[in-house]
Amino acid sequence: MTENPYRSPSTGGPSPKTRSTRWLVWSGVVCLGLALLCLGFVVVAMLLSFHMISHSTTTPSPADLARNIRVSLLPSLAWMPLAILGIVLLIAGLLIRRPVE
Repeated sequence: MTENPYRSPSTGGPSPKTRSTRWLVWSGVVCLGLALLCLGFVVVAMLLSFHMISHSTTTPSPADLARNIRVSLLPSLAWMPLAILGIVLLIAGLLIRRPVE
């Protein structure tokens, strides 16, 4: 056993130049942007829903309340998977490197 098993294999010379996979990075950024947009829609829809409830001349029924809140929460079904996908794509795009020619 003449070699040190803990020595880095790149000590022999300069490491090859690499760069990130751009399409993965941009896909991650787009997914995170769409997730942020969906989250903004949730906030705006909730504000509109509560504004309608507060300016109602009669007491709203529980069914009306549930319907308004359900409609305002629909974009929240989309933002969480988009955010997770965006983070995964962004990390993968930064970690997966390709050689520069």
